[in-house]
Amino acid sequence: MAIASDIPDYVKEFIQVKYESSQNITAISKEAIRVFDLDYEVEQVRKWASRFLNQAKVSTTIKRLFFDIETSQMYFRGWRTGEQYVTAEQIVKGNKIICICYKWQYEDEVHRLVWDSKQDDKAILKKFIKVLGEANEIIGHNGDRFDIKQIRTRAIQQRVLMFPKYRTLDTLKKARAYFSFPSNKLDYLGNILEVGRKLDHEGRGLWDKVEAGNKASLIKMVDYCAQDVILLEDVFHVLSPYIDHNTNHAVLNKFDKWRCPECGSNNVSLCHTDTTAMGYIKRHMKCKCKKQYHVSNKTYLSYLKNLSK
Repeated sequence: MAIASDIPDYVKEFIQVKYESSQNITAISKEAIRVFDLDYEVEQVRKWASRFLNQAKVSTTIKRLFFDIETSQMYFRGWRTGEQYVTAEQIVKGNKIICICYKWQYEDEVHRLVWDSKQDDKAILKKFIKVLGEANEIIGHNGDRFDIKQIRTRAIQQRVLMFPKYRTLDTLKKARAYFSFPSNKLDYLGNILEVGRKLDHEGRGLWDKVEAGNKASLIKMVDYCAQDVILLEDVFHVLSPYIDHNTNHAVLNKFDKWRCPECGSNNVSLCHTDTTAMGYIKRHMKCKCKKQYHVSNKTYLSYLKNLSK
């Protein structure tokens, strides 16, 4: 009888592909033997497949979306300058979304959606809301408080349907919660963490020109927005090992809870152990990707059982 390591690579690939749609290793092993007419015992292939898939990284990567938007100015009437309260009756024109830039994690292309020649944002809302539905996690800087709400506000005004809630991670919230930076603005974080800066622009005058229909200024604004998305991803990757994440990569892909919640790897080890005031044990783990996280003692025992295989 051939040993498990003798199973051909094309059979390994078959098992990997099939595993994405089914986790029944025994059924997959039987099918592999039948399809390729292999002279192996099902139990032998099953054990090998379980070991192989458990040692491999998660085959399906998390779909993490980075995005940023730029909105037009709000116009209202008033009798004086300076600090004042603006009532709803004073509003002449509300905000619209000028552009939305986004990219998928680890991909090079930054996608750009821009309002049309009539300064209507309905078409780009439809396109981007569809993209939001494809993401496992959506990352923005002040995205929860500003960007997502702005998109939802324009969506309801344009009668474009979107989900009431998405799985998000706001880097502004994480910066405030875990650190004490002098400023939590994206440009400052990019500079102090040495990953980049925002693009320079002329300030409010750029918005005035864009809203007046200046095409060159519109291109400059979209470039500015696209650079923010690139900077956002770079800042996130530096913050990542130091913060708790909002999405568990391993569980998302139906793997064991003890695996790394960020990269899904099983190349993890115990860092230290804590006990709460109520007597609950927490095991702190670390991964080769630098991510540190904690699991329950029950999950840790599952990790130890895996090591003994």
